[in-house]
Amino acid sequence: MSLKVMKHRKGKNSLEHFLLKKIPLVKENATVNSVLSLLEKKTNKYDSVDYIYVIDNKKNLIGMFSMEEIFNHSGNTPIKKFMQKKVVTVFLETSLEKVAHLALKYDLKQMPVAKSRKFLGVVSSRKILSTINTALKEDIFHFAGVHKSHLDFENSLEIPIFKVLKDRLFWLIFGLIGAMSMAVFIGLFEETLTKYLIIALFIPAIVYISDAMGTQLQTVFVRDLAVLGKDLNLRKYILRQICIASLTSVVISILMFAFISLFWKNPFIAFVIASASFLSLIITGFTALFIPLIIKKLGFDPALGGGPVATVASDMTSIIIYFAVVVWLL
Repeated sequence: MSLKVMKHRKGKNSLEHFLLKKIPLVKENATVNSVLSLLEKKTNKYDSVDYIYVIDNKKNLIGMFSMEEIFNHSGNTPIKKFMQKKVVTVFLETSLEKVAHLALKYDLKQMPVAKSRKFLGVVSSRKILSTINTALKEDIFHFAGVHKSHLDFENSLEIPIFKVLKDRLFWLIFGLIGAMSMAVFIGLFEETLTKYLIIALFIPAIVYISDAMGTQLQTVFVRDLAVLGKDLNLRKYILRQICIASLTSVVISILMFAFISLFWKNPFIAFVIASASFLSLIITGFTALFIPLIIKKLGFDPALGGGPVATVASDMTSIIIYFAVVVWLL
């Protein structure tokens, strides 16, 4: 009988500390009845019975089956007829995160550990779930820029107040400068705003919808990065999100055109505002996805700078595009 065992080695920390060693072990010539008798013995106290592992005379792992399989066959059925011969195993040197990844990939409740094919024990489902939970949190915080390399202290309550002010005020002042710049920029179009009051009325709407879509894109980006982790194809993902943002922009622009045409009875002005909205939303989509990545590449903390910079960039971009399209078309 050929044995197919998939082994994975990675990491420096040993799994020895996390191994459950009291696991049901049987030989391949065992039957369902003999397995049940083994499990019913009061002297056998197991750490886990999620799976029952099959070994040969040299204690080499040659197969496995779940508890459910026992009750799906008659008592005289040899276990070699239904046991799983393709066993995924890991080494003692395999990292816990890799173990958790393999458990998810192959839909395993626990992961067997072997050395030169000899069965050593299993990593429990509880440890696997704990590792997955920790890894997801680390991915979320790391993407947001919150990790130990950016912090002088692990406890935020112990960070000096003046250091907090310095770190936060830098980005907020940056945002304030951007807001003041926008006010000056809008002032350059005073004549146009006086002539077409409706243009001024829709400035808050343009800014709001651009911010809302940008925040939505960033939130989904963080969530998907946490869930998919290293399996996320960044280039393909960004192209897909830009495509979705474009379709969203089309729908919003059409609704805005219909609303203005209906209440202001001016299809041309409605077309101008809707066109400006469409371009603003498209550019906002790029801004929302790329600014956190750019800030991180420059060596700054996206957790502090991503929000203010993304907001100012989104607002400035949407207003500049809005007025550029308005002046061009009017």
